[in-house]
This record gives sequence, structure tokens and C-alpha cells, in this order.
Amino acid sequence: MKTYNIKLEFENQEDKARLLETFEIHQSIWNHLSEYVFKTQLKLSAKALHEKTYHKCRKLFPKSPSQIIIRAREDVVSTYKTIKSNKQKITSAPVKKSYSIRLDKRLYTIKGNSIKITTNGKKAMCTFNPYPKFKEMVSKYPICDPLIFVRDNQVWLAVTFNNPTGALMDNHCIGVDLGIKRTAITSEGVIIIDKNYLKQRRKTRYLKRCLNRAKKNAVHNTKKGNSARKHLKKIRRKEHNQSKNYIHHVANKVLETEANCIVIEDLTKIKSKNKGRKFNNKLSQVPFYMFKEILTYKAQALGKRVETVNPAYTSKDDYRKIERGTRKGCRYYASDKKVLDADLNASINIANRYANKVKLPVSFVVPLDGYYGLNGQADVNQPNVLCP
Repeated sequence: MKTYNIKLEFENQEDKARLLETFEIHQSIWNHLSEYVFKTQLKLSAKALHEKTYHKCRKLFPKSPSQIIIRAREDVVSTYKTIKSNKQKITSAPVKKSYSIRLDKRLYTIKGNSIKITTNGKKAMCTFNPYPKFKEMVSKYPICDPLIFVRDNQVWLAVTFNNPTGALMDNHCIGVDLGIKRTAITSEGVIIIDKNYLKQRRKTRYLKRCLNRAKKNAVHNTKKGNSARKHLKKIRRKEHNQSKNYIHHVANKVLETEANCIVIEDLTKIKSKNKGRKFNNKLSQVPFYMFKEILTYKAQALGKRVETVNPAYTSKDDYRKIERGTRKGCRYYASDKKVLDADLNASINIANRYANKVKLPVSFVVPLDGYYGLNGQADVNQPNVLCP
């Protein structure tokens, strides 16, 4: 699935006012249902919540269309199921602060470059200016339920397209080792690192530390504290956007391979380990989960798949399956006195760990005379596809 955002324009400001009022009603219903589920500890079932609250909501919010109540109910159930699956402990009911509604076929109609949206009164008429990629997606794939939301007093529509994945044909697999400075290293010898991005990330982290310090010190100066909080929120959003943009480029580079199976480490618990304040701070800056999510959905669109393996000892074992050597920084000192690139060695081990289970060939670089540049800058052979 792919999602594209388009900005909605209103010829009549009354339509926009009605739509914003509908957002407010939906928000009030959402918060009311959330409070009810939290207090009663109701079983997380759309049917049970509907039976207990639907008629009460019709009386409490008489201006609301019935379908708006239903969409709020579905969203509340989904939110509580997410909280439960993530094993989060909450002390109060979740509150919806933003304006957003997940539309279904009963709430909107798209014809050409215009869209009709159900409100608490007449339907609101909106228009949009589709860009070329959006037109291409509309002509090729069906539209799933879009999300309408408000950002900076502008109404946007996030349209999701159901694009089927290509047929998966097994050929061979590659391993990808993730790191702090080197973002990704594939077993085929592709090393992805962006020093400008790392420099910008260090600057952003320094600004956040300064603002956090200013916020803590502003005990009696409320104005100064509010200013620091405002800038912190802005910098956090900027840092997230920069990381997401960079990870998209990294995933695209990794997927340039001809291999249809990409193997990465399962790093879901790596940030829960305490390895010292300085190292933990560096580790927290690397969006491992974001990389996995983006790489997975991009791979599916190309008819590829992403698999995970246990990360234990992938950096310590020798990919040639001889006696274990030692790693120092980016060097791997093998037991036979040869020096390998540690990250390349780890990425080959990652690929072998999955390939040995499913009997797939692994595509990897054969180091020149047992040596692969200590900093990843040496020339290497072309990738060879070898059986594990």
C-alpha cells in the first residue's frame, strides 16, 4: 500500500466551517467513548461498545451523523488494542487532540478533481489539484479508506492505494548489517554512509540538550520555559522528518540489489540494554525500527521480502566458518591472521544464518586476498552468488 497527501480547497467557506464543526463533534465523541472504555474496562469489541454507547451518543450528540459515531467507535477500539499489544500502562483515558477522521464509502464521494464529504449538515464540496504521481496511482490502483485531517488550519486528504505486490521468485539473498556511523552495509559490498546527515544529527542533538537545560533552569521564568518547550517541539519534529527522509534513501539503495530476499538483524530489544549513557545516546539516534518498516513495505512493492535473524555473535563469528577471531572497531582480525572489514563480515554472517535454514544461495563479495578495506574504501570484486 502507498499513501499520498493532497490539499483540499473550498470554494464556499461555509462548507469548510461545517467540516471543521464535524471534526469537533467527532473529537468529542472519541473522547467520550475513550473515557467510557477506560472507566468500565469494557471488553475490546466493536460490537460490545456499539451496544453500550451508540444510542447514548445519538442523544448526547444529536447533530452528529450516525456514521461519524461509528468511525469514532472503530478508532477508539483500535487505539486501545494498540495500547494492549504494546503492553503500555495508562493511568488515564487517551485523549484525541488532533482533527482527523478515517473516511469510508458512506462518508465521501470522489469524482474527477472534486470530493463530497458528509458533515453535520449539507455535504461539503472540496476540490484538489492532483499532481502527476497521484493521477498515475488513481488510474492504476483502487483507493482504500482515506484519512482526512487538519494541519496548520488547512484540510488535507491522505489517500491510500492498494497496489498488489509482484510475484515472488526466489533467487538468492543478501545480508544487511546496521550500524551507528555506517548506516547499512550489505553482503554485496555496498556501504551506505552520509557524513553530512551525521553532522546535522549531532547539531540537532546539541540544540536539544541546550534547550532541555534551559527548560529545567527556567523555574521562575515561565516565558523563557515556554519558549524552550516551543523550540524543542519544533526541533523534535525536524529531527524525525530528517531521519525518515534519510532512511527512505537508504532503503532505496539497499533494494537496488537483484536479490529478492533481504536479511537483517532482529534489533527490537537492542535499545533496552544499558551500555552506558554516552553509547545509549548514540544508539537512540539510529531509527532501526523505522528502517525495518520502510524497507519491508518498499520490498513488498518490488516483489521482494525482508527476513530477520537473531543478531547474536554475527559480528564475532568468521563468515568462513573457521575459528572465531576478534573485532576492533571496523577491523576483524581472523584467527588465520587475515584482516577483514568487520561490518562486511557481519553482513555475510547475517545472510548465511537465514540461508542455511531455507537453502538459498547468498550473494556476497569475496575479499581480495582475505582483505577488505579497513574503512570500506578499498576496491572489491564484483558480487558472487555462492551456495552456503
